[in-house]
Parts: sequence; structure tokens; C-alpha cells
Amino acid sequence: MKKKTYFQVALLFILINSFIVINATAVEYTLDIDENTNWIWRVDEFDEDTYDDIFEGYSAEEKPDKLNEDDQQKISITDIDTRDEKWVISYERWDYTDDTNDFSDQPDDEKIKTVYKDPEDEGDDILVLEDIASMWIVPSPHINYIEEFHDEFDNPSIDVSVEDDKLVAKNAIEMAKYEIEIEYGDDGLAEEIEYIDENGDTFIKITLIRETVPGFNVGLILLLIFGVIAIIIWRKRSIFSSN
Repeated sequence: MKKKTYFQVALLFILINSFIVINATAVEYTLDIDENTNWIWRVDEFDEDTYDDIFEGYSAEEKPDKLNEDDQQKISITDIDTRDEKWVISYERWDYTDDTNDFSDQPDDEKIKTVYKDPEDEGDDILVLEDIASMWIVPSPHINYIEEFHDEFDNPSIDVSVEDDKLVAKNAIEMAKYEIEIEYGDDGLAEEIEYIDENGDTFIKITLIRETVPGFNVGLILLLIFGVIAIIIWRKRSIFSSN
């Protein structure tokens, strides 16, 4: 009798694990962005002294560009080509500037970005640590994608992890000078990119600006709407009370 019970429990355990494995590998990734969409990233923090100390002697490919606080960069998606194994995104880019009036002119570059449907293929393009910052868009659901990216990533010179839904990467040495953290929104777009030194201090922070209505504060708009509704209700009550 006990053997039969053990067998049933073991069979149930195998079935549950098989179900989990099947569902884990059955994630279908989608690219949740649209053509003719504009985004702006702003430099919220930039510590030039720490930047110079850390990246002294690094090649141009191994370090981020030197920026200034409050600089902004604009990207405009012009075309998305969906293929069997990847998406090819064509976009226009305006370089970081402290004068956003520059965004009304022609873009500084027209570029193409490839986003792979298989996270393992995405990892093949990460050759140096700075390449992680090129992952400013990942497919949705993004948490599944970056976790699978972590599991499949195979570059012995870079350590990759997922912490609090963030993609974290640093050089695979005992005394790594810094790490890169990327926090994604629900659409897989990088909402925050941070460079953090060995003491845990952020020396570069780049934040995505999402404006539902350009030039206006959404909270202020909602306050005005509620104010108008309140005035209408008050007037109706005044009319009824006077009658």
C-alpha cells in the first residue's frame, strides 16, 4: 500500500514539474512598441569625477559617452520589420543635448536596432559590459525575457543577474569597478539605466520621460477635470434648490 502511495506521489511530482517546464518554455514574446513613436531619455545624474576615475584607460567601445546633467536624447521609431527570429527596428536619433529645440531639426542619425526573439541570440551580441546598455528595448513579458537572458547568457567576462525585476551586469572580476542596472516598463522599454560604483553610489542615471500630453502635467489635468465636474454638480444643485 505504501509503495503505491509513494508511486502516486512521485508520478504527481513528475507531472507538476513537466507542466512547469512546458509552460516556462511556451512563453511567446511580443514587441510592445509602435511605429511613429517618440521617446526622450534625460540624464538625471552624472558625476564626472567618478566617471573619469572609473573609465581611465578604457577604450571608446567599453565606456558610455560623457554626458551632462539634464541632457536629453530623443528617439523616433520609423519602421518595425517583424521576421521569424527577430525584429528589425529602424529609428531616428537626436544626440544628447542641453537644448531640446534641437529636436525640431533633422535627426543626427538614422539607425537600425535588432531585437532577437530568443534571449540566447540576444546574448550573443553582448561582447563587452557597455553592450548591456544597448538593450534599451526588450520583448514582453520583459521579466520572463531578462530571466531567460540571464539563464542562457554565456560570456565568462560578464556577470549577469536579475534583481527586483532589474537586469544587472558587471565585469566578472573580484573587484569590479561598477555595474549597470536597467529597469524596464511593462512594454519592455528601459525606464531607468543606472551606472553604480563599487561603493553602491550611482554616478550615471538616465531616465525615460513619458508624457501622455506633451507640455502638460497629467496630475494637473486630472485636477482641472475634477474641478470642472465639481463646478457642474454645484451649479445643478443650486438650480434645483432655488426651484
